[in-house]
Amino acid sequence: MAWGLTASLVLGAALAGCDSSSAASPAATEVPQAKKVDKGASEANRNVVRLEAASVKMLGIEPVAPASGTQLAWAPAQVAFIEDRTAAVSVPVAARVVSVQAHVGDVVKAGDVLATLVSPDALRTRHELAAARTSREVAAVEAQRYQTMVDKGVGTDVDLRAAQAKLRESSQELSRASGTVALLGSGDGDKLVLRAPRAGVIAERKAQVGAAMDAGSALFTIGDPGAMNVVAQVFESDLQGIAVGSPVQVEAPQITKPMTGKVRYLGATLDKDSRRASVVVDLDQQNPALRAGMQVKVGVQTSSAHDMMIPVTAVLIKDESRSVVYVQRSDNEFEARTVQLGRPTRGMVPVISGLKPGEKIVVKGGLLLDGAANQLL
Repeated sequence: MAWGLTASLVLGAALAGCDSSSAASPAATEVPQAKKVDKGASEANRNVVRLEAASVKMLGIEPVAPASGTQLAWAPAQVAFIEDRTAAVSVPVAARVVSVQAHVGDVVKAGDVLATLVSPDALRTRHELAAARTSREVAAVEAQRYQTMVDKGVGTDVDLRAAQAKLRESSQELSRASGTVALLGSGDGDKLVLRAPRAGVIAERKAQVGAAMDAGSALFTIGDPGAMNVVAQVFESDLQGIAVGSPVQVEAPQITKPMTGKVRYLGATLDKDSRRASVVVDLDQQNPALRAGMQVKVGVQTSSAHDMMIPVTAVLIKDESRSVVYVQRSDNEFEARTVQLGRPTRGMVPVISGLKPGEKIVVKGGLLLDGAANQLL
């Protein structure tokens, strides 16, 4: 009886053990785990992690590309008129706008009326010109009269010289007044008529009816629609690899085919808030679909010296300071490799040492291999 009870207990325990083992087995294979090599192995092998085939499929693996020497730095940009092909139309004296005949976007020809203004200064200047003409005419008559008297022997040389000096003075004043009136343009009395100095399109208008304008104020800007360039706002970190003449690719939502160009000018100052500088791009070929102010995207070719570039997602941080990249050694073996990196930019980071071109690295899912690490970014 006692022997039967003992046998039953042993058999029950054995069956329970079998049930427990069979229940744990599916759970162990349901989520494949990374396994590290024994601590007694060599230093290189201790950094190797083995995965089940199902887990390898969850990783993103890419080969390390060799240093290409160049890459594109993308930046927002705006289409603008080439500065040397624009003309500002300003008012020469203080005046008030009475009518405006041109508006932004209008195509004008040289000599077309843009606006009409009135100015007391213009009236006074024209009166000064009339007075200078009269004074010069009187001085010319006096000089001729004294010359005739001297020729007849009834005049003195002193009076003749004084008359000639007055003639020269009045001639100089007439020349000055004529030049000043010429700056006023067409019109008479107190009226000023502003005309287009060149053919083009009205790019900017500041003239408003009734507005009082100071002398020298620009009322219109006329641009050449066939002379456009692109002004890009490039990040400070990308400027080092850009030079005058660097190739550029320009993409616009309104234009299906990308345009090409070259860097003409690099801005000398940075915007203190955005940390960007202006980069002016000359287009290789003008496109009639371009309009001043159009928003576009510019890819400037930058030189990256000798560095290989890898995605920042491939880099893990160990021990708060060590950069690690997992390198695939075989189908299911991955080595944790310590690397030396440069400064990340645009989602990529240059490799100074630790990797070779062609080696396959984990660029996505690295935390599955090392749960104690942190992502670089």
